[in-house]
Amino acid sequence: MAGALSRTAGTAAALLVGLLTAGPRAVAQQQGQPQRAEPPKWLDDAGKDLFNDLESEEEITYSGAGCEIRENLLKAMVGKGDAGASEHRTRVLLGLALCEFKKGDWVRCKKRWENMLSEFNAPSEDTMLQNPNLAPYALMKQAADLMTKHEVSQAGTALRRCREIQDRNLKKILKMIHKQSFEKNGPPVQKLIEELPGYGKTGQFLPMIAKQVPILKQDLPWAEMVDDTLDSIDSKAATFDASQKKKKDRLGVSRSASKEGSTLMYVRVLLSDATAPSNQLAVAQELANGFEVLKEEAGQVDKSVGLLKRTKAGPGCGEAGSMPKTCATLQSLADIQSNAFGETRLLVLKAGKKQALEACSTNANVGILLATTHGAQLKAAGKEPIALTAGEPVVVDFCQETSIEASAVTKVLFAQAWHPEFAAVERTTELRARAKAFGLAEAEVKAATEAVNKHAKKNWEKLAKQWRNLSETNKKVKEGFKAEKDAKQKMEEEAAEAKRKEEESGDEERKKGLEELERKRQAKRKQAEEEDQKRLRRKQLMEEERLKRDPWLNAPTVKAAEQLLADLKEQRRDANAKLEFDLSTQLTKDISAGERALKKAIKKAKKAFKKGGAAALEELAAKSADNKEKATGDNAKGKEEELAALKKKLEVVSKEKTAAAEAENFKEAKRLKAEQQELEDKISKFEL
Repeated sequence: MAGALSRTAGTAAALLVGLLTAGPRAVAQQQGQPQRAEPPKWLDDAGKDLFNDLESEEEITYSGAGCEIRENLLKAMVGKGDAGASEHRTRVLLGLALCEFKKGDWVRCKKRWENMLSEFNAPSEDTMLQNPNLAPYALMKQAADLMTKHEVSQAGTALRRCREIQDRNLKKILKMIHKQSFEKNGPPVQKLIEELPGYGKTGQFLPMIAKQVPILKQDLPWAEMVDDTLDSIDSKAATFDASQKKKKDRLGVSRSASKEGSTLMYVRVLLSDATAPSNQLAVAQELANGFEVLKEEAGQVDKSVGLLKRTKAGPGCGEAGSMPKTCATLQSLADIQSNAFGETRLLVLKAGKKQALEACSTNANVGILLATTHGAQLKAAGKEPIALTAGEPVVVDFCQETSIEASAVTKVLFAQAWHPEFAAVERTTELRARAKAFGLAEAEVKAATEAVNKHAKKNWEKLAKQWRNLSETNKKVKEGFKAEKDAKQKMEEEAAEAKRKEEESGDEERKKGLEELERKRQAKRKQAEEEDQKRLRRKQLMEEERLKRDPWLNAPTVKAAEQLLADLKEQRRDANAKLEFDLSTQLTKDISAGERALKKAIKKAKKAFKKGGAAALEELAAKSADNKEKATGDNAKGKEEELAALKKKLEVVSKEKTAAAEAENFKEAKRLKAEQQELEDKISKFEL
């Protein structure tokens, strides 16, 4: 069963790494232009453009335009069931998850990781964590989930584990590239590895290689992003735990500094209480089980003596050592025995003399004090003195200023153990990297790493959880992160509410403005109506005066001519409004004719009125009506005659056209056809 599970995880890892990082192409091209994948054929043109834009990036970015391109590309890929579509979506979703990770949007980041792993149908997280190629994906998802809950310390551990595994994977890739491309004539592989802290941006060789190898082009920015996030979280945690900054100032080194010759180490987002009870640290409880043996052997010791140092036996544990049983207990405790940074010894305190504990060489260690008798006091920075009770261990962060003072001669075991949240992969990495600085032989390193891994497989998760759940510092930092997020959310809500009120206030002002504008418009309309009424009254008065002055203007013939002229002018206004310029031109001519007709009618009416008065005007109107009726009849008769002539001519032209076509005189037939059409149009107008 275990073998089948391992094979399944291995296959999944190979496939996932291949499709996400273009692994098969990673070492195929030894030199030349950077490799670029061709866009899938099932994408539309817009999708292919987005794909090419993403592939053509000199340096992969997980912010700004790069994230926007991925968002749009994912939309273009959604719903595609073609071969390779799922793999392409997985790759895009990975990029989007890293975009959200960089922004610190943990909720969306977690969702993107879930979508990415679901799209690929990845195995369970426990299975993924057992495979170095898959572990970073699971750890990134876990970190995002933990940050949504403000579990800062646990998220930091997940990110550090991810970063260590990434570093190992990158070294493995560089060794593979070196073997295939540079083994005969090229820089030593160690030179390439030494440039990893520059993330492919600095160095003599790696920037050039990273551009040509897709997996490096993706994973180096990813690694840098994890480092930046750890720095950011650690800095923020320091605002809630002041001791973090002091530790970093004393122990921290640059990212690019070599570990080989250094015995100092600062671990980011690793929180410790100044003092803690033994039930918070499992190894302290285990150490207490050997109290009686410790008390018995310590009674034979007159001065302080070293028991373990950097995993090796000290003077008190050698062949002539005075505390063999205590040493056996210590060597059975993996967290103490494999701690290459630490030194465990028995302290013999003189009466009334204050003894300061040595400063830590790494914050990945915690101290355990176990007094053999009563009478000693522990003083830690910022804490009330704590009485050391015989047989009851006390956990201490000796990276902070710490001292012990006793009223009488007292013997205290001072053991240094790994911090419970410092993961196994981190411990083994530091053991191997600093072996030279610690003076460890290869066999000693191997023994220490085996002890670490064996212990971690059994109960590391459980022991780390026990530490976190009882840690006051962890609780304080968690509450600080939550309070900061709540405050930010409250500010955003207040800003949104203020904006809403401002908009509402603006709406009220706008409403009042509109009401005032409407009031002014109504007043203006009322004024215009009054002016129109005045104008109409003036016009009516002027018309009455005109008619009194010139009575013949009341003649029906004049009125009819005036009405006709007014109608023509109204028609022209409508034609102008509709942009019917041909009709407007014709109406202008008709208006000119109407004006002449009006003048003629006025002249006749005036002449008739001068001769016979109002009765003559009536007679003129009757005579005009008779003439109009006669003219209308004549016009109708003339139109009928003209229409008959046109029809007759159309019949002749049609026959001629038919004859011309039969004689194959097509030119003449064409002319006659045009003439026929013209006649038909004229007939149509007459018949309307």
